[in-house]
This record gives sequence, C-alpha cells and structure tokens, in this order.
Amino acid sequence: MNRVIFLNPFDAGAISGGVKVTYQHAEMLAKSGYKVSVFQPSGRPDWLDISERLDICGSFTAAPGDVLVFPEILVDMLLDIAKTPFPGKKIMFCQNPFYLYSYGIGGQELMDMGFSHFIVPGEETARSLSSMLRVRNVHVVPNSVDTATFHPRNKTLSIATNPRKWPAEAGNSSLAHLIRTMLHLKYPETRDIPWFMLENMSQREVAQTMGNAAIFLALSRQEAMPLTPLEAMASRCALVGFHGTGGKDYASHRNGHWFSPEQCEEIVDCLSGLISELRHGAPRIDRMLDEAEKTAHHYSVGATYNALMQVYGEICAHFSTSPDAV
Repeated sequence: MNRVIFLNPFDAGAISGGVKVTYQHAEMLAKSGYKVSVFQPSGRPDWLDISERLDICGSFTAAPGDVLVFPEILVDMLLDIAKTPFPGKKIMFCQNPFYLYSYGIGGQELMDMGFSHFIVPGEETARSLSSMLRVRNVHVVPNSVDTATFHPRNKTLSIATNPRKWPAEAGNSSLAHLIRTMLHLKYPETRDIPWFMLENMSQREVAQTMGNAAIFLALSRQEAMPLTPLEAMASRCALVGFHGTGGKDYASHRNGHWFSPEQCEEIVDCLSGLISELRHGAPRIDRMLDEAEKTAHHYSVGATYNALMQVYGEICAHFSTSPDAV
C-alpha cells in the first residue's frame, strides 16, 4: 500500500463535525504508521489542532496501491473524481447518509464507480445504508469524544446550542431562536438565563462554553451519529432536544430529554422545568448527568482507534507489503 488519501476539498474555514472526524481518522492512521495525505486545496483548517505529521496537499496523483477516501458529498469535483477509473481502492467515509441519498445515486452505481467499502460512524447508519442502497462491506467506526478537551468546568445556569442545525428557511424562524422566544413568552422568569450559540468558534472555545453551560439544547437533524450532544454529555450538560436519527444509537430516557422537532412547546416546558430543578439542586438531575457522562465515556478515543485499525487493516490487507504499512 502506498498512501491513504482523504478527499476533503472544503474551505479551510468550514467548521463541521464531519471535517473534525475526517482529520481524527487521518491523524490516527498516520500515528499508526500509515502514509496519509489530506487533499484540501484551501489549506490546513485553523480551527482544529492538527499534527504536523499530516500532509495537507493541494493536489495529488493517484497510484496503484493508494486508497482514496471520499466523503459522501458526491457533487462537482468529487463526483468527477469518483467517476474516474482509479488503479487503487475507492472507499467512502459516509458521515451523513441523507446527503448521499439526496443525489439519487444508487448502490450499484456506486459499486460500478469502484466503491468497494463504506465506513459509517454508527449502527443506525450502517443499517440504513445497507437497507437503502444494498451495498456490501459496510463498516462501523464509532465517533468518539475527547474527554481531555470536553469535560465539566465551573457551571453557570445557562443554555448552549448549535443554531445552524435548523436555520431560518421559507419564512420560518431558526429553531434555536424560536424555542428561546417561546421560552421567554411562556416563562418570562427565564429571561435572565444566558444563551450561548455555538457558531464561529474554535473547538477549544466550544469545549469551554459547553463545560460552563448547565443545559444543552440538541438540534441534531438528519445525522449519522451526532457528535455535539455526546460532547455536551461529557461536559455534564443536561440534554434536551432531538436525536437527529443517528443519535438513536445512544439517546435514552436516562441520559436526556428527547423530543420530535414538532414538539417545540414540550421542549419549552422541559427547559423551564430543568431550570427550576437546577436552581433547587434536584437529585434527579445528578442521576441524569451521571448517565449522560457514562454514555459519552462509552464513545472513547480508544474505541475509535481500535475500530479504525481493524477496518483499515481489512481494507488494506492485500496492499500490506512491509511493516511500515500498518
């Protein structure tokens, strides 16, 4: 095997969980001895802490024995590359199957393009991909939470959320704004509770904000494995919101309060109740936070590493010609 090349041709300033996990996988493989490059012509993202061992390249030449790792965003240049014959292996790291489904590309067409393996971050997504596209060789490499970065800090009675998940559209307000406004209308005594919108922040700033917040409003939407709610759990935030489909892998009545997107008023009632319980130190809250923290710790960096080594070991087995390959 020559190189594992991750295709990540997005703007260097584009902040997303998908980019973060892509770089995590690339770093882990490089640390283990794989020769790894990340194709990102816009350059190294400055919002992530990325090891210098990674080769961030603006161009590449595919060679026999290389493994090209595509995201599920098969449009424009990425689709052109996917359709181009390639002497090595093409695999897909699918972090959002709903993006992939929206392009109308069937499983047989993907296999005809040369995609031999699919990596997903959760069991719910593995089931969906196998059911919808009938593709073979679907591997699960679970997302992980870096508890050295995401951990509880000095808590204040405040609410953190990721507003870009349900933005304003077609005349409807963004859901974060709507829920906050409804909360203030129905429970005006909550107007003094600060809200922190997790946008345009570095990873360290997000971790600091979560660590200080008492409540996290999860607005996950059509995701393979929502990572931000898990990071909030590791930060001992009380969780309220949506599992976003892929969160079915970990969401339970013990570790949070989970609703459908239509239940805005129910969410508002829940937020008000949580605020009251946090103010009065209700023992139930600590039990829920303990369960949430336990859930997050189940998604350890070590578990991701072990799964990644096993999956790439299988995929690259016939390219392994020297001890340096793995």
